[in-house]
Amino acid sequence: MSMKRLVALLTAGSSLLFAVSPSMAGGSRAISCYQPVHEPAEYASVAETVMVRPAETVYETVPPVYGTEKRHVLVEPERVVRSVVPARYETVARKVLIHPARTVHRSSPPVYRKVAETVMVHPATERWEWRVINGHRVYCRVAVPARYATRYRKVVVDPGDSWTETIPAEYGVEHVRVEVEPARTREHVIPARYETVRETVVLEPARSVARTIPAEYDTRHRRVKVREGRSGWQQVHLRNSC
Repeated sequence: MSMKRLVALLTAGSSLLFAVSPSMAGGSRAISCYQPVHEPAEYASVAETVMVRPAETVYETVPPVYGTEKRHVLVEPERVVRSVVPARYETVARKVLIHPARTVHRSSPPVYRKVAETVMVHPATERWEWRVINGHRVYCRVAVPARYATRYRKVVVDPGDSWTETIPAEYGVEHVRVEVEPARTREHVIPARYETVRETVVLEPARSVARTIPAEYDTRHRRVKVREGRSGWQQVHLRNSC
């Protein structure tokens, strides 16, 4: 019988019991009386461990470990430098012909002299002219002397001459720049150059490390039934009734 049906029957019986009792009070006496009894189910709290997260393996990357080390590196390789040594010159003096020997014709011009001479430019003459003598104005015959002037004329003192003259060659000194030593190429070896540098090197390469994360548990409480509930009838003794 289900619990719901049992509770329904007990409820109906209880109603019947208390409904009949008043009617019986006047005539008949109750022989025995019962009341329904119900014991509820009993529960308890049970603790249990449950896994809230399973164990897992995690892979972690460990970075590389670096360090430094000294190393000789080539900065400049050996090389040959070629340079041109220019030619060497000196200045020397040498005799050079300026004018060659030659024959020239010479001549001396004639020599003149200026000679002064007096010449009559107007002969002596007579003329008539008025004059005042002792308060008297008279007409006189006057002698006019001759007029002379100085004139210059050129006379030849030396008629001049011509002759042939030989002029010797004319030399001079000329300064000339001459090459004493020709130009040449000179080679110079420059050795290689090294430097000591600090270089970063990998001491330990990067690696992957597995790490196990354990499972995670939790304690949870659960209510469980330890005894089923019961329902039934229990006899009761009522004073002056049963």
